[in-house]
Amino acid sequence: MESTTSSTYIPPSTLLSDSRSQLQSFTSSSSAFHVVHTIPSISPRQLPPRTLLVLDSSFNPPTCAHFGIAMSALRSQPPKPQRLLLLLATQNADKASKPAAFEQRLAMMRLFARNIQTQYSTENQQESADVLAVDVGITKKPYFHDKAISIEESGFYTDEKTGKEPQQVHLLGFDSLIRLLDTKYYPPEHTLGPVNALFERHRIRVTRRTEDDDKWGSNEEQDRYWEALARGDREKEGGRKEWAERIEMVEREGESVSSTRVRESAGKDEWENVEKLVGHGIREWIEREGLYRMNNDQG
Repeated sequence: MESTTSSTYIPPSTLLSDSRSQLQSFTSSSSAFHVVHTIPSISPRQLPPRTLLVLDSSFNPPTCAHFGIAMSALRSQPPKPQRLLLLLATQNADKASKPAAFEQRLAMMRLFARNIQTQYSTENQQESADVLAVDVGITKKPYFHDKAISIEESGFYTDEKTGKEPQQVHLLGFDSLIRLLDTKYYPPEHTLGPVNALFERHRIRVTRRTEDDDKWGSNEEQDRYWEALARGDREKEGGRKEWAERIEMVEREGESVSSTRVRESAGKDEWENVEKLVGHGIREWIEREGLYRMNNDQG
């Protein structure tokens, strides 16, 4: 399998067929992780990054909330060669693959990657042409710690001179942090032991859910969840209090947007609202491809 690179416009039909081909090749391979597309700053194998930002989501579809999480993380990093990986799992611990097929999501992720790089270039003027590359990747692993391992073992980001791997910073919403530290996902022992493989080498950047989302509570309540980990309250479950040192809690930039809300609006032909939630290019894609017409609340 070979990943593709792009700096020019790709017709929608070509974009979709290429995404479908990449997906089929990956599915039939023994690989657990593969970068299917890179929007390069200099070349697809630019200077190896010291830090790899990983935004892992179902991207069903990519939203302004995803955009805010990615841009906030990029802005927090010093100006140096940077790399952002947009990661889609073909197996998910909670969610089925509908309503949008994986090749549709990969196509939207490529549009989304270009939006991120364009915005970053605008904010950093000419300097960013040399510091940011955005990858679109897929993995067969449903759990965060296995995804981190699959990225490492692929060798894609390995520094060829030193043999070192970059530290991964996984960009999570608070709801994803809850899932990461939920023992029900780790049978048969149902302890948090497997998660140590993630925290031993990598870090987590958690965006708080907004306080108008009653399901997750106030910022103080979300912080108390982190504080409980730091006190050692999760040790009986296999959690380690030192993990808290590798978790950064940050404020959300912009509006909280759920993919469900986007799909519902698209199903009702509320295209002006959809554009506010996903941006112009993604809205055009959804409307042109007729996505979410038979709306299904899986994502």
